[in-house]
Amino acid sequence: MKHVVFILTNGFFPDVRVYKEAKYLVERGFNATILCWDRDVKRDLPGHEIMDGIELIRYKIPSVYGTGIKQVGAYWKYIMECKHYLKSHNTDYLHFNDIDGAVAGFLANKKKVPFVFDMHEFYEKGSALRRGIIRAVVKFFIRRSIAGLYENAAYLTDDYKSVRSKLHPLRNYPDAAMVQYLPKTESSLFRVAYHGVVRQYEEFIALFEAVKDMPDVRVDINGSGMTVSALKEKEKEYSNVYINGPYNGITESTRLYSETDALFCGYDASDPNYQGDAEVIKFYEAICTGTPMIMTAGIGMAEKVEKNHFGVTCDTRSAESIRRAIQLLKNDKDLWNKSHECELSVASNYSWDSAVKVLERIYE
Repeated sequence: MKHVVFILTNGFFPDVRVYKEAKYLVERGFNATILCWDRDVKRDLPGHEIMDGIELIRYKIPSVYGTGIKQVGAYWKYIMECKHYLKSHNTDYLHFNDIDGAVAGFLANKKKVPFVFDMHEFYEKGSALRRGIIRAVVKFFIRRSIAGLYENAAYLTDDYKSVRSKLHPLRNYPDAAMVQYLPKTESSLFRVAYHGVVRQYEEFIALFEAVKDMPDVRVDINGSGMTVSALKEKEKEYSNVYINGPYNGITESTRLYSETDALFCGYDASDPNYQGDAEVIKFYEAICTGTPMIMTAGIGMAEKVEKNHFGVTCDTRSAESIRRAIQLLKNDKDLWNKSHECELSVASNYSWDSAVKVLERIYE
C-alpha cells in the first residue's frame, strides 16, 4: 500500500481537518502517518497511537505557540525528528500542512519524496515587503509540489497565475459523521458560544462585556489556542462566561452545537483570510447545524450571512454592537427561526464527502 506521511506542526488534539483527510486516504487503501509537533508536553497525549487506522507520532518538544523566533530551536528539533523518521521509513508521498509544515517537511525531505502542499489559509499579511516574501515562499512550494490545496480564493488572483495549474480547491466542509444536525436542547438561558481554535482576544473581551449585565445569557468558549490562558484570567470577572478549554472536535461537536443558540463569529476584519470569498469551518458548521451566526460586519462571510438570512452581523469589537445583535436573536423568535431554517435549507451544499474526492484524484 502507498504510504502518505503528514507533516503537522501541532500536537493533533485533534486537528479535525487533517484527521478527515488522513481518514479518507486510509479508507481508500493508503497507509497514513501524521508526524506531530506537540509543544505542550504537560498535555496528556500519547507519543504514539493508532486512531481509525491513522498512525499518530507526537514529538514532544516544548515551546509556546505564537512566540515567533523563540520557537526556532524547538522547531529545528522537530525538523530533525521528521528527517530521522523519513530516512528510516518507506514513504511514497508527503503531505505538508500550512507554510510552517511545508518548511519543516521540505528541509526534512532528503529523499525528495513527492509532496502535496495543503494551504489551510491565506498567508499574505503585513507590509508589502512581507507579503511579497511570503508570496514567493508559497509559490516556491506550490511549484515543487504535485498539487497545492487551497481554501481561500485569493490563490486564484493573477499573483498566483504562474502556479495555477497546480492548484486544487478543498473547502473544509464538515464531515457529516462528526457534525450533525440535532434539535437545540432546551434551556432557560440564551446560549452564545464559540467552538474552535481560540486566537481572538479583543473580540472575545467585547463579547464578555456585552453580556455582563444580561443574566439570561450564557457564553461558552470551547477550544484551545494562544489566547485561552489570558481569557481564562478574564473569565473571573464575569458570572456568565465560561472558558472551557479543549474539546474533541471529532466526537463532541454535534452535542456542543445542539447546546448553542447563537454562534459567535468574531474575526479581525482587516485579515485577508476573512475577505472576499473566504470562509471558515465555523461558517459551515453553523449552517449544517442550523445555528444562527453573529458575524463580524464588513467581511465576505458577513455579506453571505445578511443575504441568505443566516443570522446577524455587527462590529465584533464593540460590546454595544454585540449586545444589540444578541438581543435581536434572543428576543425576536421569528428572526431566530428564519435564520435556523434558512441555514438548514442549504446545508446539503456543504458536503465534505464531495469536496475531499480531490485527494483521490491527486494521489492516484
